[in-house]
Amino acid sequence: MPSLLLQSLFPLVFVMLLGWISGKLGYTRREDASVLATVVIRFALPFHLFIGALNTDPNKMKNFSFMAVLVIGLMGSYLLTLCLSRYVFRHDIKTSAIQSLVCAFPDMAYFGAPVLSVLIGPEGFLGVLIGNLITSVVMIPLTIVLIRMGDKDGSLSALNPGKMVVQNLIKAARNPIVWIPVSGVLLSLAGVQIPHLLSMPIEMVGKVAGGLSLFALGLLFYGERPQFTIQTCTNIGIKNLIQPAIMAAAGVAFGLSHTLLQQVVIIGATPSAIAAGMFALRSDTYIESASSTILIGTAIGVVTEGIMIYLIS
Repeated sequence: MPSLLLQSLFPLVFVMLLGWISGKLGYTRREDASVLATVVIRFALPFHLFIGALNTDPNKMKNFSFMAVLVIGLMGSYLLTLCLSRYVFRHDIKTSAIQSLVCAFPDMAYFGAPVLSVLIGPEGFLGVLIGNLITSVVMIPLTIVLIRMGDKDGSLSALNPGKMVVQNLIKAARNPIVWIPVSGVLLSLAGVQIPHLLSMPIEMVGKVAGGLSLFALGLLFYGERPQFTIQTCTNIGIKNLIQPAIMAAAGVAFGLSHTLLQQVVIIGATPSAIAAGMFALRSDTYIESASSTILIGTAIGVVTEGIMIYLIS
């Protein structure tokens, strides 16, 4: 078990620390992290998921129980936070939407994928793929609708939530991290194999996703000054502890296999995604709490992820 934990978590810490040191020594600038993140999100990770989907048994992707557990875990923690934010912390709907995204959006690309690849192997991509689809098609569009509903510059009666949902679904479908992996799923279900001459360079690009994303994460955290507040502690508790607990309970209730249960729990235990912080920044709402949650949650996430790996293994 100690060897398994070391193999799963040490590479994450090492590469993130490398990114942080690079910023500290001035080899790279903190602003460069956005460029690296763009390469990962637009190219490396979509191609990695594409190849993973193409090489996966189609029957494994037809597991609706697995999908249902991910929906329950991701959206359950989102709705829980939304209620707490509105009725306990008394935030407006715009701030509540951002806080909910911070507490429910796992860092699957940066943090979860490398752990799953070590612990489970190539099949570990499946949870990242489906989880990414859920966040892209359900969670993020819902957040955007709530943000616009709470916009002080707009009239609530003039908004058309249905139209906004459709518009954001179309935008999500055009995102490479959605349509490229979905293409791999469709090709796999159809039994189509692409030529080796094409799959080889795609796989080459996909392999850099894990290392490059962790390096960018470490670089992004250089210079941050997190703050411990009741908001931050609550957010980290929901994201790092309650969400994986919901995933585990739903997984047991739906009778998932041990490997699939491992996937959903690990995804639930990953810290908040940086993308949630980007939403806070763009909306000029909940910025300090969001950034502190992501930074402290990622540091604590190394420990909580190790605990979850120990428990489920």
